[in-house]
Amino acid sequence: MTTASEIAQWMVDRIQADNNWHYQETIVSEIEEQFGSDWVYDNENGSPAISKTVLSAFRKLHGGAIEWNRSERAWSSA
Repeated sequence: MTTASEIAQWMVDRIQADNNWHYQETIVSEIEEQFGSDWVYDNENGSPAISKTVLSAFRKLHGGAIEWNRSERAWSSA
């Protein structure tokens, strides 16, 4: 069974692989396809979101090496 930490590591690897924007909606879709719907949900605004346990593990793993751009709703390497 997949863990939140494994998905978080996948996110870090995916985002650090290049200098492109990695949009939340795309990452959510890819997580759902590869790891299942247990790891994603629609937030209070109706937007696709990543589970809080995955995001918590993701923040710990990247340690500031990945930036969130709120206006773009996307991550990129710092």
